[in-house]
Amino acid sequence: MSVQNENGLVIEDVAMTDDVKSRVVKESLPAGLKDTMDVMRDGQSFFMEAEDVQKKMYALRSAYYRWKQKNPEDLHNFSFIREKNPDGKEGIRVYKYIPSGEKREDY
Repeated sequence: MSVQNENGLVIEDVAMTDDVKSRVVKESLPAGLKDTMDVMRDGQSFFMEAEDVQKKMYALRSAYYRWKQKNPEDLHNFSFIREKNPDGKEGIRVYKYIPSGEKREDY
């Protein structure tokens, strides 16, 4: 069954396939990620394993965006690099740095 509404869009009864559902399920991040991002210093990093690296990367970028919104005065940026740990497990290395490369004196 389909219904056309006043703006010309046709509303259809088409269910999501399992493939589509797997792409839209929200990727979880560790509960303490924000706190970790807060206490990291210039030049520090951590590795986060990921089954789906691309989805985890999107989630981390969103977390960084929210972090930056709450910390607009902070000069630090975060970069997210795909890599494998020594055990061969795929994941993302998260780096915290000041883009100019200058060290901050207030640590």
